[in-house]
Amino acid sequence: MDKTMATPLHLIKKRRIKRFYLMITLFFVIIQLLWVGIPIFMAIMWSLVNPDDAWSYPNLIPPSFSLEQWRYVFNYTNIARALKTSYSIAPLAVILSFLLSLPTSYVLGRKNIPGKKVFMLIVLLPMIMPGMVVALFLSRVFNLMGLSQTFFGLVLAHTLMSMPYMIRVMTTSFASIPQDVIDAAENLGAGTFVKIKDIFLPMIRPGLIAGMIFAFTTSIEEFNLTFIIGTPTFETIPTILYSFMGYNFIRTNASVVSLLMMTPNIIMLFIVERFLKSDYLSASLGKM
Repeated sequence: MDKTMATPLHLIKKRRIKRFYLMITLFFVIIQLLWVGIPIFMAIMWSLVNPDDAWSYPNLIPPSFSLEQWRYVFNYTNIARALKTSYSIAPLAVILSFLLSLPTSYVLGRKNIPGKKVFMLIVLLPMIMPGMVVALFLSRVFNLMGLSQTFFGLVLAHTLMSMPYMIRVMTTSFASIPQDVIDAAENLGAGTFVKIKDIFLPMIRPGLIAGMIFAFTTSIEEFNLTFIIGTPTFETIPTILYSFMGYNFIRTNASVVSLLMMTPNIIMLFIVERFLKSDYLSASLGKM
């Protein structure tokens, strides 16, 4: 007897659906490997090119490897100072962005106010406007306020660029909190502080961390505002990177700087992703 005929129809459909999902997953994994893996691999290869043994077509990998490109970047650029500046500005911008975004996100997520959708659109405008246009307009304001060429001015500028991401993510987190939970806490006599500590903060924690990731990476990668407002007094990793780009595109040195900018972000992403998984697990077990 044919095994296909003996198998129930719903099991056949279930296997086909499972096979379809497996193919879709495999497809997206391959796309990610091509989209992310190949550029990272090429950046690593270009950063290790031996200047005395050029890499050109048809060689798939450099004929020989050397750390000379890394030595050049660290010896003849201000990359060490740029790293210190970038990783000093980014955490401060994240903290300031969180403090400024928290009340706005709460109101947008929990309150029904007139014109909320219009206000939300205005808040998100910096995300869709060209970065250089925003930088040129803000530079005039910063000049009038005496904030150009200052460290605080750079922190404030990076905060303004990070806030839309923080507000968007945290607003969604606040809106997703069930009102029944808040009502139950109030019926049990919970005050404002207790609700913030035991309900709001634990429930928005995954969104808060996601918003911090967006804010941090936005600050690390921000070039336009830093270039217009901070240079030449302050240099960050992107300003060093863009110095190797343009008419005299130096691919090898640009690859070194791009890896220096990208590697800490990837490590942080994996750490936070692991933390978020444990957060969701705690939430499902009722421990948050």
